[in-house]
Amino acid sequence: MTVTEVSRSLGLSTRMLRYYEGLGLVRSRRREGYSYRVYDPEAVARLRQLLLLRKLRIPLRQVKRILDDPSAQAAIQVFQDKLKELEGELDALGSIRDILQELLAALKGRYWLPAGAVLLNDVRLLDLAGALEAPDLQTQEKGKRSMEDLNRAEENAAKLKDVRIVHLPAATVAAAHYVGPDPEDHAGKMIGDFARENRLWETGSSVRLYGFNHPNPPPEGGEYGYEFWVTIPEDMEVPAPLEKKRFPGGTYAAHCIQMGNFHEWQWLFGWAYESTEYEINGSGTPEDMYGCLEEHLNYYDHVQETPEGVCTQLDLLIPVKKRG
Repeated sequence: MTVTEVSRSLGLSTRMLRYYEGLGLVRSRRREGYSYRVYDPEAVARLRQLLLLRKLRIPLRQVKRILDDPSAQAAIQVFQDKLKELEGELDALGSIRDILQELLAALKGRYWLPAGAVLLNDVRLLDLAGALEAPDLQTQEKGKRSMEDLNRAEENAAKLKDVRIVHLPAATVAAAHYVGPDPEDHAGKMIGDFARENRLWETGSSVRLYGFNHPNPPPEGGEYGYEFWVTIPEDMEVPAPLEKKRFPGGTYAAHCIQMGNFHEWQWLFGWAYESTEYEINGSGTPEDMYGCLEEHLNYYDHVQETPEGVCTQLDLLIPVKKRG
């Protein structure tokens, strides 16, 4: 299967495929006399396993352990550890639920508190604090979950609860733009070389790095572009092919991800569509990713420490405004 065929079949962006290849999770190859990269049946099967493990909330590092182990030992260990983690979360959540039910029942029986009264006395507070500690894990029988149950659980987990509203300050930026294969890599190298040659971290610039598709990948797959902006001092000269631009700043809904988890863009857009307080305030065109940005966090340190300047965390940013 070609990259485009795999992308359509598995619902994966070509960007994610390249990221997985960069981590050594899967390999493509070029057939003799064929200009496109292809995935053989073994690689496609490996990708399907990878996607299932990600639905089960297995971190990529542990996914690689499982896929690289011809025996079942790595999978057994990872699954046991994950079950312990989830059971601890469930026990803690159960304790919180029970305490909330107790408080609710008590308040419904009183309706009001006399002046100077406290909701809970100190002794009861200590009891409740102790109850919030996760109890010893107990073995419970678990029914088999169907793929439908798994997808439903993933959909529920995808409802973001940690969205921040941030104001990005206006700034002068150096812009690197590339259209073609692996545009993030090419534009990233251009901006990284510029940052190191000018030692931006010594100029007083905040050295913030923003990026966005320019243009977005077409629905049918194929060539697209990426543009990086790095903040610079207002009077700094920018050599071609880079351009000097002015970023106007603005208000954005922000959600932090680990590098590679770009599927969480859908989660953030879901939050924005359902928000009763904010609405999307984008550009209205896919040419610049509708005005959305990806901020590569702590570029200030990363560009000094590694030749690639690769950041491990990103903020996904959707431009928003208050409703009404």
